Amino acid sequence: MSRTTRALLAASLAFGTSALVSQVSFAQAPQKAPAPAKAAPAAPAPAPEEQKEVALTQALIDGLVAAQPELAKLPAGNADKPDPKVQAQAVAIAKKNGFASVDDLQDAADSVEAVLDGVDPETKTYVGVVPLLKKQVAAIEADTKMKPKDKAAALKDINEAIAAGEPTKPSDGNIALVTKNIDKLGQMAGGGQ
Repeated sequence: MSRTTRALLAASLAFGTSALVSQVSFAQAPQKAPAPAKAAPAAPAPAPEEQKEVALTQALIDGLVAAQPELAKLPAGNADKPDPKVQAQAVAIAKKNGFASVDDLQDAADSVEAVLDGVDPETKTYVGVVPLLKKQVAAIEADTKMKPKDKAAALKDINEAIAAGEPTKPSDGNIALVTKNIDKLGQMAGGGQ
């Protein structure tokens, strides 16, 4: 499942955290222009890059929770023209909260998100992504107030995610640590509400 798909699906769950570091835009390495097309048959598209799982610790969780309100105050910026001042502020926030870099903070946030994507918000236990998506399908199908067009679009997206299959299960250690801190992480993702 692509990172974008995971982020969208996580946002629809009660504990989605895709916004952990998303307020700060950073320029990506420039993409090379595609090579001219040749007569050879097209190769299948490469699989999306699997994110690196970080072995989470309580200190990393605490650092993420502490960094989030500070990162949320930074201006969103533009990925095409990142503001060096904002980048420097983000780096300072990451380092202040125990991370070597913003990339390390993002890797930890992604590892937390990988667990939260599979946590049932009602039971606060890890059940996996696909069972939660199936629950969403049932809720959407039962929703009598949703417009048919919106319902069809939502079901299409969720069914595509289900068809993509269950992402790699996070480590048991990460699952245990994230579920232990679920309320703290949920408040952070929800803006402390």
